[in-house]
Amino acid sequence: MTSRHGSGTGGRRVAPWIIVTIIAAVVFAGAVTAFLVITQDDEDQAACSSQVVLQVVVAPAAAPSIEAAAAAFDATAPVARSACVTTDVTTVPGPDAATALAGGWVGEPSQPPALWFPDSATDLATLESTDSAMTAGRNPDPMATSPVVLAMGSADAAAVSAANLQWLDLPTAAGATGTVTLPNGGRLILALPDPTTNRATSDALLSVVAGLTGAPVDPAAVAANTGPLAAVAAGGPAIQPTTTFDALDDLTSGGAGFAAVPVIAADFAQVQGQHQGLATVTVGGSTAGDQIFGVPITASWVDPTMNAAASAFLAYLRGSAGTQAFTDHGLQVGASSGVTLADAGPAVASALATAIGSPSATAAPGTTTPATTPAPPGGPDPSGGQPSAAVTTTPSG
Repeated sequence: MTSRHGSGTGGRRVAPWIIVTIIAAVVFAGAVTAFLVITQDDEDQAACSSQVVLQVVVAPAAAPSIEAAAAAFDATAPVARSACVTTDVTTVPGPDAATALAGGWVGEPSQPPALWFPDSATDLATLESTDSAMTAGRNPDPMATSPVVLAMGSADAAAVSAANLQWLDLPTAAGATGTVTLPNGGRLILALPDPTTNRATSDALLSVVAGLTGAPVDPAAVAANTGPLAAVAAGGPAIQPTTTFDALDDLTSGGAGFAAVPVIAADFAQVQGQHQGLATVTVGGSTAGDQIFGVPITASWVDPTMNAAASAFLAYLRGSAGTQAFTDHGLQVGASSGVTLADAGPAVASALATAIGSPSATAAPGTTTPATTPAPPGGPDPSGGQPSAAVTTTPSG
């Protein structure tokens, strides 16, 4: 009888079905990987099948924060309707932007915007009185604000803060015979640059009148309170500083002949490094100041892709990154933002100039310009005081 023995090489043969199964698994895994790579490539290509430039026009007070936010937004590689989005931010004074938008942006040096960020409710109302459909559907609340405050030397600021002043107190607290005594024995004398060209002065005096009357401020209300407004200005320099920033320079250098000047808080934050030794005091009561609105534009030049890009940028601004961009540039975000009075417009600014005896009060009718604050020499323009023809364009990304 013969018997069978294993071969010298030993071991059992692998069943063919196992080999087939392994090969099939490898092929399947490869196919899945290739499918995912190809699909991802197709998605990436679809995400950027075109390009769109989101045109943004911004008022000077909002420019630093919106420019910073736009650059950060572009860095996220945003997409709108399969188009890759980049932003282009152009700075235009609010009154000029409102006029240009109402006129269809014809003959302007920059591209027409899909988004507008005015820093004044008055400028927004000017456009809406002409073409309300252009801003239909906007959020009525400002995205960020910055109140008017009083800037002065740090030691004086401590004393004035301790007085817990309200705006309605200024006619008796400030001035040559005011009740507030400063550490050096002096009085709280205010510099009040022309309110028709310096919005901080206009906002401060508007706040005084609102505090005294408890009602909306119009030219008649200003005229009825000429006495208290003149008291606020009493003892001030015979020749007022031309701008708020000139007044800050005078305070910093010493011997200014006045103790304080109204300033928009965000403006002061932008230039504080150039004015060591100064501080600001928040005054109580209803307060005017900058109000930054995010306004998507409905117009023939805004196509669905640009409209979607505008919506995406507004959503970004409403998130934590947008809040950071605003607060990094001295603006306040939230319900308790410190600004409860809207800008009352150039007619009120002109009436305020008359009440305090500003030289512009003698200008010919119709020559008053909206209240702004000229830029600090050699520095950024956080406040919007460049001549009305000036336009600055900042591509983002």
